[in-house]
Amino acid sequence: MSSPLNAVQMEANRRNAQQSTGPRTETGKKTSSLNALRHGLTSRIVVLPTEDLAAYQAFSDEFLAGLAPETFPERQCAQTIIDTQWRLNRVRSLEEGMLALGHYGPEGQIDAGHPEIHAALTAAAVFREHSQAFVNLSMHEQRLYRILTAASKSLEDMKATRIAARQAALDTAREQHNLNKMLGLPDQPPTAGFVFKPEEIETECRRHRRLLEAKIAQDCNYDRKKFRQHLAACTAGDLVAGALSTSAR
Repeated sequence: MSSPLNAVQMEANRRNAQQSTGPRTETGKKTSSLNALRHGLTSRIVVLPTEDLAAYQAFSDEFLAGLAPETFPERQCAQTIIDTQWRLNRVRSLEEGMLALGHYGPEGQIDAGHPEIHAALTAAAVFREHSQAFVNLSMHEQRLYRILTAASKSLEDMKATRIAARQAALDTAREQHNLNKMLGLPDQPPTAGFVFKPEEIETECRRHRRLLEAKIAQDCNYDRKKFRQHLAACTAGDLVAGALSTSAR
């Protein structure tokens, strides 16, 4: 059972808590908000109030250009990669800061007689005295790295699927274009899926033609005479097929 004095003190504490309105000044509010962030490695906030927003935006823009997402899901995945990498960079900064602080604490009072030896011994002393803090930091780093790895794989898979689907549609458009050209028919725009400009299809036709020529040249052991003969035969075959198709109409 609590004593009367404890009961009075508890009631006073309760009244004080009800009257408390928290920090009122701008400085106090900023300090209070930072208390909940700690290291910022698990919070929803990506850029901490102590970090440079312009630096993050430049980092994000350059990273996004390198990832080259095109669809909304790809951009979402890319943003996860960017934000996670930003946090991983913070881990390294925190680790370097923890080691640097040792030079201003009791760990830095070692008299080694040489600056490099002093730095090495100070770092070792900091790690020994605060090993749990380094372990916790390493755990956060591993968690972030797993997120980064998973997001990177997801983005690669989505891009690969999109690129393969586009190439398949372009191959179909090229074949249809060649057929229409052989039959003397105008190209018909696709009713669904990817839409390609005429110059895109023509470029793909030329690319495919060059690949065919490269294959023929390889089969002919790069003999120019044989290559021209085989290429002429292929061209003649295409002309005959076109003539037969025209006469059939």
